[in-house]
Amino acid sequence: MKIRVSQFIDFAYGDKRKDKAKVKSIISELDLPYDPAKDRYKQFREAMTSYEEKAFSEKQFLELYSSVSANKSAGYKVLCQNYLDLKEDHALIWQGRSPIEADISGLRVSTAWYLRTEANNQRRIIFLHFGKDQLPRKKERGLLTILRMAQPDSAGVGILNIQPGTLITSTRLDQAEAEYLRERAAKFMAVSKNLKSDS
Repeated sequence: MKIRVSQFIDFAYGDKRKDKAKVKSIISELDLPYDPAKDRYKQFREAMTSYEEKAFSEKQFLELYSSVSANKSAGYKVLCQNYLDLKEDHALIWQGRSPIEADISGLRVSTAWYLRTEANNQRRIIFLHFGKDQLPRKKERGLLTILRMAQPDSAGVGILNIQPGTLITSTRLDQAEAEYLRERAAKFMAVSKNLKSDS
């Protein structure tokens, strides 16, 4: 079974008393068609791709906020400016929409959007977080661990929090966190199996 990294992070660090309900909700979402109306950052990702593929000028990219709805405008203005500034500040390189997948206790956890840094022929994988706030510390640690499990040969991993304007990096695998995530993935798979046998 394959789920998105955000779904697994919510399950792994959520209320364990609600495991069954959470798994049921995630599985039901897998069957639903993609709804662009619920995707707050779709226009930003499309513009980011167009800019990186040279279909948009920097000026067009920075003016994206003026062509989105009023409730997105301020956030998009920050996203576009910070994206360019952070890329320059940290020497980040566009990697495109390339899926990264971690197999954790038989559960495939995937993410798609990332950048990279390269220094001395060593590559770091940088996950793009579009949300207004940074992830809570434990979820951040979990996400870095998942990225490290997915890319064990990279020189390190990171999370680029575009709106808050921060880059969090890690070079080593947190073994205790990895073990916790394996336990939670195994629990997810067990609950999923039970739900299937009940239906």
